[in-house]
Amino acid sequence: MARNAVDVRNLMILLALVILLAAGTAYAVYALLGVSLGWRSSGGVAAALGEPGPMLDAGSFTVNLSAGTGPSVRYLRTGIVMELGSPEVQLALEQRMPQVRDRIIGVLREQTMDSLHGSEGMARLKQQLRASVEELTGPGTIVDIYLVDLVVQ
Repeated sequence: MARNAVDVRNLMILLALVILLAAGTAYAVYALLGVSLGWRSSGGVAAALGEPGPMLDAGSFTVNLSAGTGPSVRYLRTGIVMELGSPEVQLALEQRMPQVRDRIIGVLREQTMDSLHGSEGMARLKQQLRASVEELTGPGTIVDIYLVDLVVQ
């Protein structure tokens, strides 16, 4: 009976060692070959995001929304930051900031509660803002538009 208990104990220890060895081997293969096999990126999250371009803070905006089909008066308050393609574009937009802000206000005032609804509405708003500002700088000069603050009341 005692010999049988020792055999089961030895078998359990051996099984635990095999599992530990298999896990260690799997981790080593992943760590060493994961990059070359495309299982993971070489730089983690920072490499996936890349380096941001120059950022231009266009400021905060508070505008009346278009009435649309409803009779009520609604307000939109937002802060906008633009990621630009080059420092030259940043300089050009800084020099034309009154025109940039005027274009942004024009786009924001055209919005209705329905047009701002959901993620599709936000994506459409960003595209409209980008297109409007790129009329000043040329197509492809704005990488992205960030709404850093958004309140609709």
